[in-house]
Amino acid sequence: SRRARSLRARPAPDKDRFSAAGAKSRAMSSPGAIDTAVAYCQKHQWPLLSQALTYCWSNEFLDVFRQYFRDHASDFRGMKVGMGSSEHTLEQHAVFQEYLQLYEDRLSEYIESQLGGSSKEFYEELADAKEVQAQDPESCDPGTALFIECLVASADYDSFYKVMVREAQKLEAREAMERMRWDAAPTV
Repeated sequence: SRRARSLRARPAPDKDRFSAAGAKSRAMSSPGAIDTAVAYCQKHQWPLLSQALTYCWSNEFLDVFRQYFRDHASDFRGMKVGMGSSEHTLEQHAVFQEYLQLYEDRLSEYIESQLGGSSKEFYEELADAKEVQAQDPESCDPGTALFIECLVASADYDSFYKVMVREAQKLEAREAMERMRWDAAPTV
């Protein structure tokens, strides 16, 4: 899609979106961090970006993807973190394509139905924000910069793959614990 191509034009950050959103989003959830980022976007006349920023950091948005990762973790069983460390399957790529579509649909639906804007307008604001950030990184709001970084990483297969491998490892650990409980249960 046009969105995925435009986001992939910039190299992906070292950390995946949800890993970055892990430690860094705690900073975004600190009092005033999101408000500061929203104010920065509004100052630059990026109304769609400012509202999408708030929505994308919300559990309403993130929980959809957390559930998606859990639901598809089994497709990544036995894989190792690191793109060159395992052979990737067509099924894994299909899961990624489905995830991208879900991501794009959720964000577009919010922008169009809740904000009355278009995806084209949103990505124009995003491109403008990236340009401002590139021209003067020191003046860019850290929360807005993080949001842009996470949007870019969200369309990156390497980032997605790392998240899915970690989810598969969590799934395997939960199953191992369940087997241990089952084995330790008294027999009647």
